[in-house]
Amino acid sequence: MPVYLLHGFKWPRPLIRIHIILQNLDDAAAEWLISPATTECLLDNFHTLYPDQMKHLPNLRFVEQFDPEEESSTANGPSQPFAYVADVCVEVKLGINIDESRGKGVMGAQWQALMELRDKIAPEERPGWFVVVCRDEERLAPSSID
Repeated sequence: MPVYLLHGFKWPRPLIRIHIILQNLDDAAAEWLISPATTECLLDNFHTLYPDQMKHLPNLRFVEQFDPEEESSTANGPSQPFAYVADVCVEVKLGINIDESRGKGVMGAQWQALMELRDKIAPEERPGWFVVVCRDEERLAPSSID
């Protein structure tokens, strides 16, 4: 169960769905952005749509907060109404120094690029540092119904 410290912003699920539909991204799953196919599809799309911003965001990552045991989650849906778009993402291990990770900060061009990307895909969201728990890094396909 990985836990991440990340710098970025929330991307509301309805805006994710709209982006995927309007961009005709057949290989992207709005309910599971951390799947390799979805991540690759979205990153390729962002590089096409936002090349100026993406050249300053080489480590851009999508992160989900998901707990399959949470009662509000569905069999294959999200437990949160948003995913995270992160320019800094560090897996939290035992004894990690949070100030050391945050202290590296976000450089000016990277910060500007992230804010421009945020303005394009989730303009109402505030950037910040988040601790995100993901119990669903490797989602299995649902069992078939007989």
